[in-house]
Amino acid sequence: MTNHDGDRTRPETSSVVGTWELVSMAWTYPDDRTIEPWGTPAGRLAYDATGNVVALLMHEARNEAGGRASASAVQPQYSAYFGTYRVDAGHGIITHRVAGSLNGTNASGELRRSFAFEGDDLILGFTTERDGVPVARRLVWRRISSAPAP
Repeated sequence: MTNHDGDRTRPETSSVVGTWELVSMAWTYPDDRTIEPWGTPAGRLAYDATGNVVALLMHEARNEAGGRASASAVQPQYSAYFGTYRVDAGHGIITHRVAGSLNGTNASGELRRSFAFEGDDLILGFTTERDGVPVARRLVWRRISSAPAP
């Protein structure tokens, strides 16, 4: 289904099944200032066909895959959680129910996200408060694997 944004489409439940790589994460403030607080972040998001989700996200400097320890200043810049998900395709909402988390401040309970496709990317969005100011967050995910065909 195409919505009023032109090439943005709301995926059906099966459209999100697979593994996604985090491409970017941006925060937009009410004054239209946009920042990328984690630089070029690293992350994976996996949805299976039975309703399970796993999410791993980290600041670019927090990634220790190269064998170097990250600086203490970026140690908290990491989020990992797992649980279940449900899709409300009609409203473009996906809800993650967190069962286990390493960052309870940002990943606990139910996480409601708007979602849509832009080309090959899955866009997740939500608004939080930061220092008493609403901040629109936008995460861009690119598919790296699909669900096996039935």
